[in-house]
Amino acid sequence: MKEDMFFADEIEFEFPGKGIDKSEIDEIDDFPGKEDFINFYTIHNGGDFIDGAWFFPESCYNSSVFGNPYITLAMFLGVRVDDQEGGLNIDVMNDIITEKYKKFEDFVLFHIPFALDVIDNPFWIDIQTGEIKYIDFQVSNNPNDVITVASSFKNFCKCIRKRASR
Repeated sequence: MKEDMFFADEIEFEFPGKGIDKSEIDEIDDFPGKEDFINFYTIHNGGDFIDGAWFFPESCYNSSVFGNPYITLAMFLGVRVDDQEGGLNIDVMNDIITEKYKKFEDFVLFHIPFALDVIDNPFWIDIQTGEIKYIDFQVSNNPNDVITVASSFKNFCKCIRKRASR
């Protein structure tokens, strides 16, 4: 596997979506760090972590909230998913969240869901600050309980590690 400039570890990453070009991402609202997001998505367009991965939040994260110093990461959502019936992408996840959690209707106007943990809790980019946020829906479904876990998309990626062997 070739070295990946986005991750600190050599991560086995499976790419489910067809490649996309920059114009398909430019439709997404501007936010601080968008260039790193574009660079990632033109290469990867989402994907699953084959052997799993752990995200170790930056120092702003209060790990006592979930009892672990890391969150098990499952996938990055694609910008679009053409050949997968029922495939998840950013727009589909927005629709699912606003349908299931009515309190998030205003929240999704300023946040982009781009990744999921292993039980489908989303990671979001705040388009006003570029910060990465997270909520565990098993703990709360209130947007006021969303927490900041990384200062930027690039820093989020750099905090992902291979899952330790069991």
